[in-house]
Amino acid sequence: MQFGLQIPVDIDFESSKGLGLHGIKRSFSKEIASSDTIFHKGALRSGQKIEYEGSIVVIGDVNGGAEVIAGENIIVLGVLRGLAHAGAKGNKQAIIAAEKIESPQIRISNIIKEIELNEEEIETENFAYVNENNEIVL
Repeated sequence: MQFGLQIPVDIDFESSKGLGLHGIKRSFSKEIASSDTIFHKGALRSGQKIEYEGSIVVIGDVNGGAEVIAGENIIVLGVLRGLAHAGAKGNKQAIIAAEKIESPQIRISNIIKEIELNEEEIETENFAYVNENNEIVL
């Protein structure tokens, strides 16, 4: 009786299982005036994470340490203090909108924007997008 020989095989899949910077192989522009959208009611606390291939609407605050990662747009009907990554599959047409953006960092597609927050003067911006120079503009 012979036993089968076991040989290790490495398999590389074209698309990653998760959203985010590590999964972006190329960036692109796609109109996203309408997309599949999920709604989250309530605040996101530190350590909580929402990930979705379409757009995400959070009805509440996104506190520091929380993450919202969307393949399309992110809309926060509250204050954004945590990480927001819109266009996480590479779409540079995605936007981030919130009542107030107080996050130290936001991401759209493969572009990262660090935001300096002074204790005396908190940023009061509420909309972020990628301009023609591939920079995130608040």
